[in-house]
Amino acid sequence: MGSTIDYYYSHYSPWAYMGHQRLIDMAATHGAEIRFKPVDGGAVFAVSGGLPLPKRPIQRQNYRMVELKRWRDVTGVALNLKP
Repeated sequence: MGSTIDYYYSHYSPWAYMGHQRLIDMAATHGAEIRFKPVDGGAVFAVSGGLPLPKRPIQRQNYRMVELKRWRDVTGVALNLKP
């Protein structure tokens, strides 16, 4: 029996977008099955006290952009940072 990965992700998350293919590749390499479990990030924020991006302090928004650029470059995944 192979391993199973429960993959909770949001369709509109740039982090899920950048990591998706890497996860698929790792699972294939190790013979693991992926159970895709999409979640509504907005609903999670509402019950967990998180804030949607536009409502976060500007410092957190700026740092998020720094991290997105960094991980875009590391992964080599095309990502439009200001669509």
